Amino acid sequence: MKNQLLAEIKQSFTQAKAHCANNEFLSDGKDEVRKKHACRSKLWINYLAEQLLISLKKDRLEAEEYLAFYQANNERRQLLGLNEFLFDIVIGKMTNIQTASGFRNSLANDETLKAMSHAIWIVESELKLKDSRALLVDMNKLVLGKAKNKLFVMSIDKQSRIEHWAEETLRQLTKDDEANVYLARIPHPKDWFELNVDDIEVIEI
Repeated sequence: MKNQLLAEIKQSFTQAKAHCANNEFLSDGKDEVRKKHACRSKLWINYLAEQLLISLKKDRLEAEEYLAFYQANNERRQLLGLNEFLFDIVIGKMTNIQTASGFRNSLANDETLKAMSHAIWIVESELKLKDSRALLVDMNKLVLGKAKNKLFVMSIDKQSRIEHWAEETLRQLTKDDEANVYLARIPHPKDWFELNVDDIEVIEI
């Protein structure tokens, strides 16, 4: 499972990096650089969500319905009135719920509503460097969520103690969690063209 997840993350990073290489035209001004980094982060989330969903569907029955919810997915907004579902990424199994007006009325023609029966993946990504508080906030979101698999993503930061701190903190917070919990380290948006896909790592907590 860890090796498969690593492959999916590397593939997503490669796709996002290639997209940026072909589409980024922002200047190097301070505000523009900040926007560029934010766009890269969102783009990475988009590709990761779709990659996780594709891999999940390969191992499931065609009759089962699974959807990915993340900020940029406007198709999900049309379905449920939102596209982001509590976390940066949620991939869940869907079910149909009868509307209240049709409840106990077999003659009603009301359409059913889509609902998520349970989450297969929940993902939180916090790429700020040397910011324990920001990382901890998103770790706590994962702790409070319920899913078969949980993933926390942070930036590679070999120049500080935060990598070790994050691993140990996530291990402490999820020690009683029944989920499969993973920590991934990817290049910070500013390092996308200095570091490469081989620098990415995944740790099973």
